[in-house]
Amino acid sequence: MTSLNRKPIRGLVIAVLLIILFQPVVAIPFRVVLLACAALVWTFLEARSLNPIGLSRHGLTKTLAWAVGIAVGVTALGYILEPVINKLLGIQTDLSGYGALKGNAQAALKLLMLALTSAAFGEEILFRGFLQHQVSAILGSGDRSRWTAILASGALFGLAHSIQGPAGVISTGLAGLVFGWAWFRSGRNLWALILAHGMIDSYGIAMLYLGRSAI
Repeated sequence: MTSLNRKPIRGLVIAVLLIILFQPVVAIPFRVVLLACAALVWTFLEARSLNPIGLSRHGLTKTLAWAVGIAVGVTALGYILEPVINKLLGIQTDLSGYGALKGNAQAALKLLMLALTSAAFGEEILFRGFLQHQVSAILGSGDRSRWTAILASGALFGLAHSIQGPAGVISTGLAGLVFGWAWFRSGRNLWALILAHGMIDSYGIAMLYLGRSAI
């Protein structure tokens, strides 16, 4: 075991990552991409491969099946839960921070490019692959370790979307729990999660462009 695998080092890496993540020095999309790149470098130095975070070979059919299943499941869950969350809080999810997208093809395409890079790749590498791997490595194997990693990553994923207001934080956090569970259940197939995230964001942006609610 190398020094990079020691639990205190892992804990320190997670702490530094979170401090940087929630510092508004760099705009959030670029901050996520930079941290995801750092996570990839750290993982490779630690394990000499990217397999621990799920960027390994997985069957194409299985990957696509998981991606579609996650995308459909999270979208359906959003349609069911988001109205309930909005009613309980008395406020709607705030999407104004993403700009006026209705009928604005240029703005929609720009947001889509950010979504497919910063969100689909960056967030899945950071919150699911890297964070859940590090937390579960610290706590060891077993259901308690896995669920702690899932809950931690889901909560932080929600907080990272504070631009959407309290309702958005909760709904995004719940979606993060589904993604976190799927990462473990699929055998750490991060490719499936990246595809699913891209599908969900593409659908949401298309609905906003058409002037409809994504949920």
